[in-house]
Amino acid sequence: MADPVQDTIQIDDDPNRRGRPGRLPARESSRITRRITAFSIAVGIILISAKLIVFRESGSIGILSSLVHSALDFVAALSSFIAVRYAARPPDAKFRFGRGKAEGFSALLQVCLIVLGAVHLLEEAVARLSDPQAITHEGYAIAVMVFAIALTSWLLIAQSWAIRATGSLAVRGDRAHYIADMSTNVAVILGIVLASTTDFLRADALVGFGIALWLFYTAYKVGRLAWSQLMDAELPEKERALIRELALKDKRINGVHDLRTRASGPHVHIQMQLDLDDDLSLHEAHEIVINAEGRMMEAYPAADIMIHPHPSGCHTIHGNEVFRQDQCKDHNH
Repeated sequence: MADPVQDTIQIDDDPNRRGRPGRLPARESSRITRRITAFSIAVGIILISAKLIVFRESGSIGILSSLVHSALDFVAALSSFIAVRYAARPPDAKFRFGRGKAEGFSALLQVCLIVLGAVHLLEEAVARLSDPQAITHEGYAIAVMVFAIALTSWLLIAQSWAIRATGSLAVRGDRAHYIADMSTNVAVILGIVLASTTDFLRADALVGFGIALWLFYTAYKVGRLAWSQLMDAELPEKERALIRELALKDKRINGVHDLRTRASGPHVHIQMQLDLDDDLSLHEAHEIVINAEGRMMEAYPAADIMIHPHPSGCHTIHGNEVFRQDQCKDHNH
């Protein structure tokens, strides 16, 4: 089956331009995330419908756990669908840094849903462990789960292409849901086979218990991603090193310091001070700053960049001392 995202975009072959916020123009990033979140919702509706029907026929706790997981996936996909559209809205007089953090809040909502679902599954699994029940229509149930695995695999491939192009946090969180869902489907099949072909009737309930633990782990991973962006964590050191390298390509720049970066949805915000010769005119200093910004914009088309020129011979430290803790560490000549 063709990949709907790969068919509509051309991903830059340069590995330095993949999978990180800000590396794709905001409009192009928005187009990709809008499309993939719409596909995610469609897949969620299909999976919920199929699993609901087969649960009513089989009564499998494993199928129920997978159904709950798919329902959570759908809500998460709906959250991502809304978040990526809101996050892509351009900055205005009220939100001058844009609305990219909406993706982080969407991811936090997903974490809450995952935890609630995991708690519910633990309750159901414990109840079935004490009162195991035979599974009926196991062949039908397994066929539906195989279909779910195939459909989810297709979506994961499409989401991987979208993440590779945009680095979207919302899509990453959504993909984490569906990876867990596919793992759930595989485990459910195993539980159904054991419960229906052996005397080990509690196998189905044990699978539900294991899936609940997996959901808790998924919540931790998605939450960690959301926390980093909402708390304005620095970009990875590899990205910061690239930014310094781009700035220092101009030999008239003597050093880079007080470099600060953060991601916000499809955007990144970069600010720094550049050490320049003391005798440069204001016009010359401005030209150097503009050229440095242009080099960075080539690598980060969705970046918001603020550069402060600083005379190399001036050792006066300014600004709020609370935010100067790492200024010496960032100094680079």
